[in-house]
Amino acid sequence: MVRNFYNPAPMLTRLPVEVNPYRLVEQGREYNGVCDIASLTRIADLLTNKEGTLAVDLTFYRNVSSLPSLKGRISGNLDLTCQRCLETMSHPIETSIDVVFVSNDDKAQNLQEGYETYLVEDSRILLNDLIEDEVLLSFPELAMHDQCEPYKPLIEATPEMISQTVHEEKESPFAVLQNLKNPGNPS
Repeated sequence: MVRNFYNPAPMLTRLPVEVNPYRLVEQGREYNGVCDIASLTRIADLLTNKEGTLAVDLTFYRNVSSLPSLKGRISGNLDLTCQRCLETMSHPIETSIDVVFVSNDDKAQNLQEGYETYLVEDSRILLNDLIEDEVLLSFPELAMHDQCEPYKPLIEATPEMISQTVHEEKESPFAVLQNLKNPGNPS
């Protein structure tokens, strides 16, 4: 019996914490794994459920301009609070990553337009920070269900309520002072 010891690279389930992106670019490294939602500390207050994972696919490479780059995808679901009914809603995350690594702001400004840059300080990045940045960029301005009832019912104004409010606004703010003035005392 012949055994084949060649084993293609296994699919990673755990992503490294800290990496040197320039080294990974030179190696042409790819990561396919998961990121625990609980580890995304900057968005923790926005979530109603911190359990679960996001699927992450990352490819480090040199782009057509030979710049060190990262292309990837993040997908999954986050549980947010609907701002209309205050109930939990599932928000799908499906975002792509396409960045060029730069070591300082001057290099970022010198790049021609069309490149999204990611600043790398001390030749290292925390992958969780990069993933969390991309997730934050994909958040909705206001998390709301497509259809739901508001938390507090809206009260519509009737024409009588509107005319009463207008009448109250037209009264003189000094009308109360007229009542205090005593006609028997000369002022």
